[in-house]
Amino acid sequence: MDILGQTPLWAAARTLLASRVDDFFGRWRKVRKTFDLQDIHDLRVSSRRLREGLDLFAPVYPPALSRRSRTVRKVTRLLGAMRNADEAILFFREMAVGLPPRFEGELGGFIARLESVRRHELRLLEKRLEKFDVATIRSGFANIVAAPFVFPRHNSGIDPFTPIVHFAAASLEARLAELLPLVPAACREEASEAQHVLRIAVKRYRYCLEIFADLVTDGYEEILAVCKEWQEWLGTMHDLDVFAGMVRDGGLPSEVECVILNAVAERRKTAHAGFLELRGRHPFEQIGSWVRGAL
Repeated sequence: MDILGQTPLWAAARTLLASRVDDFFGRWRKVRKTFDLQDIHDLRVSSRRLREGLDLFAPVYPPALSRRSRTVRKVTRLLGAMRNADEAILFFREMAVGLPPRFEGELGGFIARLESVRRHELRLLEKRLEKFDVATIRSGFANIVAAPFVFPRHNSGIDPFTPIVHFAAASLEARLAELLPLVPAACREEASEAQHVLRIAVKRYRYCLEIFADLVTDGYEEILAVCKEWQEWLGTMHDLDVFAGMVRDGGLPSEVECVILNAVAERRKTAHAGFLELRGRHPFEQIGSWVRGAL
């Protein structure tokens, strides 16, 4: 079914959620075959997009839809440790190239330990994913998604016959209102927790925008690219904070630890500068204006 701006919310929700469900379960099947780094990353992103869709459209569905969201959240969490190990291995291998030769042995041993953790997490992931009855879970999703309410739920405040473009605009404004107050605190270089919270808010805005992509009449790719750039700078800072914690807990000699932590800190400083430059060039208030004009 093609989604137009005047398509009723209940009909659009059914189509848009079905698309997200199909993507999620397709990627889940692929991960169970390959356990490839990129496939795992793609499944985590797909799971977050689906969770955003389930949250958005919950007002026109029974509570059973929210309970289904818990299953998706479990999959997201299962993949987190694997993703962190994979990204850390790639990062420290690349870093090893620029370190003095006398540190090669210690850093090589550290990377080997990360690879051992990755193998352990892989075995756990394989076992845990096997416990899910994917066919039954998917069937349950399909049955619920196919049957949204066509009459307003008590106290929901949502009319299922609202044109989807109006619902999309209101949803994106709500995500923007959650996001904007978080930006000033995140601009302080040392404010890692504030940056982490903002990163999550930016992801939710981006996923919301992607769900309503067909309704954005002009400039969608440019708007999405800027949202991704915000997410990437914030994500880089978060990853570097995680990597620094791994180094501190890695049992490295103090001299090696100090050198690596200094290198991580320099990269984080560069990432923070990139984030501030992006904020000046494309503040999120501007993104919100672009979206309003394009819906």
